[in-house]
Amino acid sequence: MYDILTSSCWALEAKFYSLAKSRILARLGKGLPALSADEARPRHYAHVDAQGYPTMWVTQAGELAGLAVPPQGHGLHLASGIAQVLAGRSGGASSANTSGSKVAVIPVQGAIQKRGGMCSLGTKDLVAQLSAANRDPEIAAIVLDVDSPGGQVDGTEEFAQAVAASGKPVVAYIDGLGASAAYWIASQASTIFINSVSTGYAGSLGVLCMSLDQSAFLEKQGVKVEILRSSRAVDKARLNPVEPLSDAVRAQVQADLDQIAATFIAAVEKGRAGKLSTKEDVFTGKVYNGADAKKYGLVDQVGSLQDAVNHAAKLAQSGGGTSASLFTQNFNNAWQSSSPVS
Repeated sequence: MYDILTSSCWALEAKFYSLAKSRILARLGKGLPALSADEARPRHYAHVDAQGYPTMWVTQAGELAGLAVPPQGHGLHLASGIAQVLAGRSGGASSANTSGSKVAVIPVQGAIQKRGGMCSLGTKDLVAQLSAANRDPEIAAIVLDVDSPGGQVDGTEEFAQAVAASGKPVVAYIDGLGASAAYWIASQASTIFINSVSTGYAGSLGVLCMSLDQSAFLEKQGVKVEILRSSRAVDKARLNPVEPLSDAVRAQVQADLDQIAATFIAAVEKGRAGKLSTKEDVFTGKVYNGADAKKYGLVDQVGSLQDAVNHAAKLAQSGGGTSASLFTQNFNNAWQSSSPVS
């Protein structure tokens, strides 16, 4: 039951509650277990790996917006169902396995770290997923599903460069927060969507380092800490919590921060060339809500994940990356000419 509740999107959606409640109560009334053997069977979902981390999954243009296809997880592996829908609408016999018909959705969520942890993938893992999506002939475009406050500098530049160098169009979708290192990465996408004008946020463009000096506190507690260094290692671990920060160390740290910030700023300016407002200095570290982020050119559009997926598919079809397949073209034609099935 725990596996189903934590890994099935339907379990947390109100529209399924009444149906699930009536079925479970009916089974209990007959003296049966709440769930059938098949329903209680632990399942593996493609958007969650064996350790419970979110992972890359695949969707299609229009899929999340109401097509009548059998649900098989959170927008996963519905190509066959969509092909049937298209065949019914267009009278064709398009194959769901046609090359270049899918959009990969890669989660950039939680604290940005090079090796991962704290319920998030590392930038090394994300670069590998991006590379896999570029190699997969069935994938036409990529969406980065971003919800992150930023994090570690190390690894961020590498991932951002991989996004910029992607052979297939990449669209970023900020679902709540795309700040600092997360925005550095998102800025390299061709288009950035944000989920809300009021509850979505982007920015915090800058670099910081925190120094905690506990020497005065320790002295009041009667504790004196002395660090002994080998004769030549006079500069070893000068940034520590038990010694006051010297002017020389402070100057060196400041120089390092400024250099990293310059790299950060250059990447954002290149990725958002011609889009950033000249009326606002967005590099002060300020965080902007969705409305202001759009106003100052940090994002392009306010919309949903579905909007981002559809836009990525259109970029692929228009030559923004790998050419879209006949399947994708038929899908777009059907989607534009027909209203979603309720």
